[in-house]
Amino acid sequence: MKASSSTYQDTSIWRFFSSVRLAVFLLITLAITSIAGTVIPQGESLQFYLETYGPNFFRIIKILHLNDTYHSWWYLILLGLFSTNLIVCTLRRLPFTLKLFRRDNLIVDSGRLLRMPFKKDWEIKGELDNDSIQSISSAFKEVAGKFRERIDADGGRLFLAERGKWSYWGVYGLHGSILIIFFGALVGLFLGFKGSVMLPEGETIDQIVNRQTGEHILLGFSVRCDRFYISFYDNGAPKEYRSDLTVLNNDDKEVLHKSIVVNDPLVYRGVTFYQASYRAIPEVTVQVAKSDSPRLSLTISAFQKALWPEEQLTFGLMQYRPSVHGRPAAHIWVEDQEGREGNFWLLKGNKKKFKKGENLYRISLTNAKQRYLTGLQVKKDPGVWIVWLGCTVLIVGFAVVFWVPHRRTWLWIDRREGKTIVILSGQTNKNKLQFEKDVRKIEETLDSNLGVRQ
Repeated sequence: MKASSSTYQDTSIWRFFSSVRLAVFLLITLAITSIAGTVIPQGESLQFYLETYGPNFFRIIKILHLNDTYHSWWYLILLGLFSTNLIVCTLRRLPFTLKLFRRDNLIVDSGRLLRMPFKKDWEIKGELDNDSIQSISSAFKEVAGKFRERIDADGGRLFLAERGKWSYWGVYGLHGSILIIFFGALVGLFLGFKGSVMLPEGETIDQIVNRQTGEHILLGFSVRCDRFYISFYDNGAPKEYRSDLTVLNNDDKEVLHKSIVVNDPLVYRGVTFYQASYRAIPEVTVQVAKSDSPRLSLTISAFQKALWPEEQLTFGLMQYRPSVHGRPAAHIWVEDQEGREGNFWLLKGNKKKFKKGENLYRISLTNAKQRYLTGLQVKKDPGVWIVWLGCTVLIVGFAVVFWVPHRRTWLWIDRREGKTIVILSGQTNKNKLQFEKDVRKIEETLDSNLGVRQ
């Protein structure tokens, strides 16, 4: 009883995973969840979803990882179930396909030939000699194509022209292509990454920030933004922006230069850099001096600090206004080595004095401009070529399944009681209209060779 119960359970599990209903259900579920992954922005911060969708829907997004749908645990489970369903369906169908592929279609009798969808028979008085039979078979080959031949013990001869027998494997190409695409997607998921970086002009980076985890990812090489260009329409909207990038190896040797724009990225070692955005930040130049000593020129950018090493003073830019009474102004922050801070406004062309400890300093704003940062989306997907391979196999599989028929055309010649019986028969699993036209051509050719008039 235990063995019977175990066998029954195994059969039930096998039938469940090979069910067409399961395949349809999983396809519909994957389609619906993919729509959710398209409608809900992916890869944003949790604060973004809280502010956009409110606390109630935010909890659902967080629990189901809808902010990263295609990498969520439940989506991967759906893909795993669908892959299992495909594999089991393929294995279940395989014995039947092997039987069809191995079947010798030369083993057939005249009764079966006369039951074929496409057939024609002739009855000729007298027996045909070998030369006549050779002429008929040559005419058959000329129209039907290359054939195989079987000679019966009683002298009957059967010719078979067969095409597209391998097309039964097309459905396995479809199943296999989907599995290949899934595998390529998983390779990209676990071995690749997606990130972004804001790179100022003239600066170099060797790492990026992962969009999903916020972790820093080392590239194994460096990228420098030599220059950023931007042009505007008359209404002030950006028309085009471009970044001149240089790739440097670990020895800081330049190995590649490329100007990238939207939809024309830089690719190096499997890592792709896309032009995605830009940001304009202020950059000011100040001159600072101690008492009557020579003046030192310092450049201060937003979000960065500038150091005066000799005096151990650190400067930063707190605010910037492009026009105050017609001149740019900057709010400067300064700190000494003992942690004492101060801040003041500078107007271009004016000088200001400030004191740190026992020392008196003079500072003036000499220049101010906009500095651009280029926004780069960075992606590495080692599975992309596997996905492309799967897509290619998918297209070929569809072409085979829908357009490549298995066509069989038989010509049977036998002698019976001083007469010759000729049977032309055919069968196909696709494009029956065209096959019927081809059979009619063979009939006309045989009519001509047999001396028969319609």
